[in-house]
Amino acid sequence: MFDLNREAKELQSDKDIAWQIYKKSTTDVIGLYTLVLCICVIFILPLCVNFDPLTQNVAERLLPPSWSDRGNLHHFLGTDEFGRDFLSRLMIGAQNTTKYAFLACTVSMIVGTCFGLSSAMSRRRAQKSVLHHIFDILFSIPSILIALITIGILGPSLPHAALAIGISLLPRFIHESYHAAQTELEKEYVRTEIAEGSSRMHLSLTTILPNIMSTIISNMSQGLSIAIMDIAAVGYLGFGAQPPTPELGNMLASGIDIIYISTSKAIIPGVAMIVLISSIQLVGHGICRVLNTGVSDAA
Repeated sequence: MFDLNREAKELQSDKDIAWQIYKKSTTDVIGLYTLVLCICVIFILPLCVNFDPLTQNVAERLLPPSWSDRGNLHHFLGTDEFGRDFLSRLMIGAQNTTKYAFLACTVSMIVGTCFGLSSAMSRRRAQKSVLHHIFDILFSIPSILIALITIGILGPSLPHAALAIGISLLPRFIHESYHAAQTELEKEYVRTEIAEGSSRMHLSLTTILPNIMSTIISNMSQGLSIAIMDIAAVGYLGFGAQPPTPELGNMLASGIDIIYISTSKAIIPGVAMIVLISSIQLVGHGICRVLNTGVSDAA
């Protein structure tokens, strides 16, 4: 007799199978929908909002959110200490933080993965050992410290903060990709390919890299979360985005200054950052789970 379930599974596309695996975790699905909503609010909704986040109106300063008794529907989340629309500043601030964090993390991931793979595939044991120990030392230094040192040299600005965060994340990606590649090199199927005369470049791109994608994606989600927190932390300390440019960190810092007058201005940027980071972590976890399930099924 034919196995109908097996035939139906074979007829499904890879995307359908991946989604079937992904949606088995309710929290991962919630994280995916939350991240999509965050992206729409951060990058699409500002195109529909008429308020300029930099326009000041002292007559309407420190308005509470619209659901408060003194709230104004014209300013859904109220206004800040200079009378600027808080919702517009929150969306543009989250956009700046996310955009620069993603750029820094992506470049760092690409460069770090290339370095880690080339170090793991190197035939020179002395060179491999030296590089490995150097990046282990760098990996032990807190990323925020490396970022502050870099910003101290380059000067405070949002692009400089992104560059500093990218440099600080580089040892993480090199370290993790190196160890993941070393683990794969110890496996029997890789040794077989090496014995058959497969080149190091071909082995790296077609065999090692696809099998460490779950590690890379996991590091990417963690690195992106770290980048968002570090850029916000640098902005909170005054070394990131400079006023009047909105960014979650400097918005949180200015909200702390007026927390006794307007509590929501200090809480909302922090909540937005928590929601954004949590959704990124859940989506990264779900993608890694799909990849690991696919690898185990293939095996």
